[in-house]
Amino acid sequence: MKEYKITIFTPTYNRGYLLRNLYESIKNNKKLQNECKKSLLFKEKTSDSSNSNAKMDSLNDKQIDYLSEFEWLIVDDGSTDNTKELVEEFIKENEINIRYIYKENGGKHTAINVGVKEAKGELFFIVDSDDLILQGAINFIVEYWNSIKKGEKLISRDSKCAAVDCINNKKVIDRVKLDSNSDKFGYNGIVGACVNSKGERTGTLISEEKGPLPFSDIYYKYNAKGDRAIAWVTDVLKKYPFPEREGIKFLPESVVWHEMSKKYKVFISNVPLTQIEYRNDGLTKNVFKKTLLKGRAFEYLNLLNNGTYPLDRYPYMWIKNYINLARYSLLSESSFFCEIDGLFKKFLYILMFPFGYFKYTKQKDQVKD
Repeated sequence: MKEYKITIFTPTYNRGYLLRNLYESIKNNKKLQNECKKSLLFKEKTSDSSNSNAKMDSLNDKQIDYLSEFEWLIVDDGSTDNTKELVEEFIKENEINIRYIYKENGGKHTAINVGVKEAKGELFFIVDSDDLILQGAINFIVEYWNSIKKGEKLISRDSKCAAVDCINNKKVIDRVKLDSNSDKFGYNGIVGACVNSKGERTGTLISEEKGPLPFSDIYYKYNAKGDRAIAWVTDVLKKYPFPEREGIKFLPESVVWHEMSKKYKVFISNVPLTQIEYRNDGLTKNVFKKTLLKGRAFEYLNLLNNGTYPLDRYPYMWIKNYINLARYSLLSESSFFCEIDGLFKKFLYILMFPFGYFKYTKQKDQVKD
């Protein structure tokens, strides 16, 4: 049995100037948990004072299950700023459970590997150092997961519903029984929404009724756009470590997130869980750095060799793997041809190479050293 219901995981690299904002948002969630506990205990105690002890024991076992402790696990990917000192200050405050692990710089994907290995939570909620956790998000995630165990999923009645308003609120949340055949593949997470600092959604809405479904379906069947906040099942993630290679310090999460789709399904929620920003020193704004481009080539090599996107389910992505492997190999001045599995896949790569070369000619002038 896991020690915590949820591990909030933050990989970080020279982001000390941002960590306090995330820390405060986690503390706010903790305060909300404490307030909910007090409220539930007070209501139960005053409802029948003659048998309050027995009823409070029952309440602790059942109704407050979703309010159980969480941990914040920070993996420092070789920072040279004041990240360590700052986290030590957080730990001394003793407001929340914090663990800090320092490692040599290897890229976010290597930090995730360390985090998954060390996590003590049943769920693994990745929150980047420049993100914030919205009020009530932790309670909502754990309550949703507990509902899944009971054979139910949560459906929000209002697309603008906030996480803090959703817990045990029948006015905004419906509990729907799961289809008896829906657990054929097993479940590996809950996918929520994100907003920016203005409160605007960063991704398109998708019907919550469609879940559970393979994660890849969100983007390649229903054509959703934008980032999502995701709480994965830790024990499932342990089966899918990111491939690591010397010299590659960037590898998109698609290598693992979409690979899991072949065996597992996720639940969909349009309730916003995190606030995200794209900063000038972030990966999103530096996509044409040569070191990052090599990681993209390595990404498509893995997707291609693993058969992550089956031809009969995602034909466009199946073709795109070959084209993008050629494109990013050219942009990063690297070659992975010899690592392509089998003669047939090598033949298809050669066949698709001209399309990749065409894309390369359109972007080569944007490459940065």
